[in-house]
Amino acid sequence: MATLSNHCSGLAKQFILMFLGAVFVLNHVRAADPDPLQDFCIADINASNSIPTNGYLCKARSLVTADDFTFTGLREKGDTVVTGTNATITYALVQQYPGVNTQGISHVRLDFEPGGVIPPHTHPLASETIFVVEGSVFTGFVSHDNKLFTKTLHKGDVFLFPRATLHFQLCVGNVSAITFNSFNAQFPGLLMAANQLFVTNMNHDVLAKSFGSNEAVMNAVNASIPRFWG
Repeated sequence: MATLSNHCSGLAKQFILMFLGAVFVLNHVRAADPDPLQDFCIADINASNSIPTNGYLCKARSLVTADDFTFTGLREKGDTVVTGTNATITYALVQQYPGVNTQGISHVRLDFEPGGVIPPHTHPLASETIFVVEGSVFTGFVSHDNKLFTKTLHKGDVFLFPRATLHFQLCVGNVSAITFNSFNAQFPGLLMAANQLFVTNMNHDVLAKSFGSNEAVMNAVNASIPRFWG
């Protein structure tokens, strides 16, 4: 009888562990951005208690018009210049395009002078596609296992940057280039690699040892890298 009781107890423990494991897996599978609970939610960017986490508060539906779903800011090159890179970014993220709030999508337009570059950076919250409208662009990304994938794109070509991978864009050839980039997030986030290391005032001794260099070289690099903002 004791043997049977122990056997049943063992089966019960196994069942409980299997049940808990199933719950963990299901919760893990569901750990993604939820679908919106409404067809649209035009962001009320100027609301006093509006916050970007998980979307902005919704503008009253009675005040919504077709203009809220329209964005004309990508018609022309914007004025956000990436200092020292000969490249300009025009944003159509939720802050500029409130209609994309909760929709999981946003865009940017990139304008490059010949030789212009968007330095290595990541978008921690989104995957990205790049569509070449004019010119030619050399681009690529580094995978999680440190493999570099590169391609020279021409007018009409599309390339994918997987989510959170380090990537870059460089205008090649003798003419300017324009690209239209899309994200699967209303605000993809932006981390410029060089700026993260140097503009944040990270200890230069840490940087010198990380790069196998010395503090004087790190100071020189810090003084010369493009400042993304300003």
